[in-house]
Amino acid sequence: MPMAMMICMLVLTVTADLWTDRIPDALTLTGLVAGLLHGYEKAGFPGLLSSAAASAGIFGICFLLFMIKAMRGGDGKLLTALAAMTGFDAGIKILLLSLLIALLIGLPAMIAKRFKGRTYLHFSVPILLAALIVMTGRW
Repeated sequence: MPMAMMICMLVLTVTADLWTDRIPDALTLTGLVAGLLHGYEKAGFPGLLSSAAASAGIFGICFLLFMIKAMRGGDGKLLTALAAMTGFDAGIKILLLSLLIALLIGLPAMIAKRFKGRTYLHFSVPILLAALIVMTGRW
């Protein structure tokens, strides 16, 4: 998957999340379809199956995180689309690194605001940072 296309999708997603507090389904669905088509273009039907399996695996993990309220639905769909674009190995690295980045960003914010109510972190920002780190080979 061309890196520029993936970065454009991530930047649009983060911008939408910060402005509207939600990730549009159109962006994540477009990313998922682009990832599946890229898998097919690279290796034919086996590539399509590999992209679909990667996205299904990451979706399952994100669904579990969604069920325990550790992640919102749009964030899981974004990670699912990224897995279709990058494959399962990179997808799991992005997921784990984004959780670590969210912890590093969110923990001080939660401590500082513990008396002021709920602290909300836009998880798309750690996903963007994690994807850039993983895709540039800095992992």
